[in-house]
Amino acid sequence: MEGTQLFIMAIAMGIMYWLARGMIGGYFALFFIASPIAIGVVAGLIYGDVTNGLILGGGIAAVFAGIIAPGGNLPTDSALAATTVIPIALATSLSVEQAIAFAVPMGLIGAFVTNLRKMLNVVFVHKADECAAKGDLKGLRNCAVIYPPLVELPLLFLPVFLVVMFGQDAMTAFMNNVPTWVMHGMEVAGGVMPAIGFALIMNMIGKPRMIPYTIIGFILVKSLGLNNVTAGLVAGSIAFLVVMGFARKEKEGV
Repeated sequence: MEGTQLFIMAIAMGIMYWLARGMIGGYFALFFIASPIAIGVVAGLIYGDVTNGLILGGGIAAVFAGIIAPGGNLPTDSALAATTVIPIALATSLSVEQAIAFAVPMGLIGAFVTNLRKMLNVVFVHKADECAAKGDLKGLRNCAVIYPPLVELPLLFLPVFLVVMFGQDAMTAFMNNVPTWVMHGMEVAGGVMPAIGFALIMNMIGKPRMIPYTIIGFILVKSLGLNNVTAGLVAGSIAFLVVMGFARKEKEGV
């Protein structure tokens, strides 16, 4: 990926992250843009490989599936992980497992970026208090809806743009120089992480009886080599059959 295509990809990913984690996305309820699956589809459309984009997005989404943000504080950021890793993974032919291994540390960096954004926006909160005390409605409006997105533009858009623009060459150099056993270890670690994500969901739901389904699904995916889309269809079918079975038992009073 190079030239105009690379530039468009970098612009698109930067804008998506700005909308996903910035104030302007909250204004228009654009929270779906933060989904790695949505990001994967857009990246796939630009690169010309929607299938792999969707597979990569689904794999990254599975890792972060059990993550919650208590009090609005993100412990890790799936949006930054997806917007930076998926384009590079498409361009360098990384496997899903390898992409996941790189996505996890990027997600942790995203948590620091989010906290920095909130710290900077505190300045506008105090400025808004001053405007309110003076009866300056225009200044109050600017502090609430104009200034924060403008400050967030270089903070959120620019890093993603630069990573996508120049990360491809860095990743290629890394893959050419790193020992094979290191890459294999990353693949193994990346393969386990989606199971951890679903295990977190099971723990959060508080239904231990669901854990065997996660274990069975993980074994089937690894042994049969199913991709995320196929595994999702199989899981959805099994879930439908189980729910229908419970409904039948309740109807029969069993």
